[in-house]
Amino acid sequence: MLGNLFSVPRQPFLFLIIAFFSVALLVPNISFAAFGASPPFLNATHLVKGAKYRQVIYLVRDNADEALPIKADLALSERIRPWVTLLQGNTFTIPQGTRQFPVEILINVPPTANLGVYSGAITFGSQPQEAGQVTLSLGIEIPINLTIGTDIYRDIKVRLVKLLDIEEGWSPRVYVKFENNGNVPEKFDSATYELFDSFKDKRFAISQKRNDFPEIAPFTTQEFTVDFPVDFHLGIGQYWGSVTFYQGETVVGSQTTIFNVLKRGSLSNPVNQFLSLLKLDSLWPYYLLGIVALLGIFLWRKRLQKSRKIGQV
Repeated sequence: MLGNLFSVPRQPFLFLIIAFFSVALLVPNISFAAFGASPPFLNATHLVKGAKYRQVIYLVRDNADEALPIKADLALSERIRPWVTLLQGNTFTIPQGTRQFPVEILINVPPTANLGVYSGAITFGSQPQEAGQVTLSLGIEIPINLTIGTDIYRDIKVRLVKLLDIEEGWSPRVYVKFENNGNVPEKFDSATYELFDSFKDKRFAISQKRNDFPEIAPFTTQEFTVDFPVDFHLGIGQYWGSVTFYQGETVVGSQTTIFNVLKRGSLSNPVNQFLSLLKLDSLWPYYLLGIVALLGIFLWRKRLQKSRKIGQV
């Protein structure tokens, strides 16, 4: 019975289980951790000569109890190694408490690059050493695939269009988040803005633009505002606005919503400017709750320290 139990050829799986638990018993302080990346690859398939490309990869770990030093090894050919740069450098540390750490990878294709497909990898690894503890080495390999060609590739996404609150006397203003995933510069060709009363029953004015739009470089995302001068005095109150952005005759972004006209000087207040910026993000209520919570903790600690001083007296 015992001979069969410990016979490696006949019971290989059972032998591995016994060996695993034996090591765990002999080394009681061993720790295990998961380490990965999102996305787990870098594919840039529409590059051209002279292109600049960037991608953010998040290093993810399940155990963030301690800081984790990381070293990046670039397994790239001598030809493309100078093209690839890590914004954080080849050695950096993931801070304690951080489970997702962004690493920005920059690709600069020289104007003299040869057309073709290039492959390689970046390995992120760490071997932290602690007294009295055996820690498994963490590592992840990110495959890199680059294609240098001559084809024009166009791919834009207007991620956000928002009509901003303005002050009395200002022109209607629109916030835009423009993402260019193509390999050529992009911009709006034209835009139309319609201004209505607070019930959207009466149109007060219409404004059209055919220039003064920023040009967005390939493989980049840019946030900007667009002003629409109108022949109408905007007094304090609520209005409806409707804006549409075009490339050629194609609608690429639009929004219809209420906005506020505030008294002069309202948005010049730093607090109001901060709140206005928060509203551009759909998560702004959570940010405000976080700020209130931090303020509450700070005041509680100050009060606790004061109570302790009184008690010591």
